Amino acid sequence: MLAIDLLLHLDHLELDAPAPRAALALAQRLGARLDALYVADLPATAFSLPEAVPVQLEETQRRVTEAQSHDGVWRQTLAERGLTGAWRVSQGDTVQTLSQAACGYDLLVMERSQQRSDAPVGFGSVSRCVFASGRPVLVVPDLAPVKSIGERILVAWNGSRESALALAAALPLLQKAQQIRILDGSEMNADLLPVLPPPGLADWLQRHGIQAQIDVLDTGPSHVAGAAILDAAHQQGADLIVMGAWSRSRLAQMVLGGTTRHLFMHGDVPMLVAH
Repeated sequence: MLAIDLLLHLDHLELDAPAPRAALALAQRLGARLDALYVADLPATAFSLPEAVPVQLEETQRRVTEAQSHDGVWRQTLAERGLTGAWRVSQGDTVQTLSQAACGYDLLVMERSQQRSDAPVGFGSVSRCVFASGRPVLVVPDLAPVKSIGERILVAWNGSRESALALAAALPLLQKAQQIRILDGSEMNADLLPVLPPPGLADWLQRHGIQAQIDVLDTGPSHVAGAAILDAAHQQGADLIVMGAWSRSRLAQMVLGGTTRHLFMHGDVPMLVAH
């Protein structure tokens, strides 16, 4: 089995929260290494008033020092679950720091705040990391119960490059899942060159040893598709949604709405996404 390395982003030090719980459950399920990275982000507005800069820098350093003191807690948390990994602390711009760090990992885990959702325009830290990191991202809503990860998976497939990247990233989880349902909306992209080898999705799944129920997702407005995917996840009791992110541009999603935008705004199920 290939080694898998996961990176958990933290902007707080609470480990009994949805994203850390999801990352720990995912690492156990995959037998993966799990590193946590706390980033003390210094906002650009801190430099708007020169006299405030020393205070902001001092506060950032205080957060760094406090975070560094949690190394032992993290290592104990891993040891209790039979996992290995490191506790990392950095300061700087969150997106730039994570995008650089994620290059050495197979998957990035991030928490999305429902109160600070970046969904309406898609330019918040989570969505920017999906674009900039070049890695699949497990997006965990801060309201998600996270009782398990990857036991019951819903795949939203539309035949796009993005959905193919997400499907490939989820392969180790799909091969271990108890139940997989795929909503196939590829008819909306029927005019594009197929991204999977012929004859397509069903054959690809079979060749990778994956048993799945495939249902056609009725095409329509993308925000309607987003609601249908979320409803299907709830009906299935899915603990993970796998899908491509922003098959259309973020500007198009901002103006016209979109599946990714809808799920980022309203989703309460962890999502493994790729762009």
